[in-house]
Amino acid sequence: MLSLAGYNFYIYTSAADMRMGINGLSGIVRNQMALDPLAKGIIYLFFNGRLTQVKMLQFDGDGQALYYKRLARGTFGKPVYDPGCQAMMIERKDVMLILEGIEIKYRKRYERKSGKSPDQPNQ
Repeated sequence: MLSLAGYNFYIYTSAADMRMGINGLSGIVRNQMALDPLAKGIIYLFFNGRLTQVKMLQFDGDGQALYYKRLARGTFGKPVYDPGCQAMMIERKDVMLILEGIEIKYRKRYERKSGKSPDQPNQ
């Protein structure tokens, strides 16, 4: 499994052709996303139109790596974004949720019901 710690993430907001390899996806990063595909510390995510496949492009200092995941069933949930932009930055926790199949727009934190913390003794 690829470690995602310590990276910044950009999602290409249009549907990508999953037949593309490193060169084709690097061209999208450079020409359409206006970013540098050889920047260290960045992983670029590309989804197909049906949201059943994702490719992740990474430069690790001495070469580029391409990771690919195809779902057996279901779809990935992309975050809500401005349709006019070609790329958007996303946090690592949201990338993890996407790769696990959780819809980001529906996630929410649940509040603790009582006001006391679990470390406080009962009185």
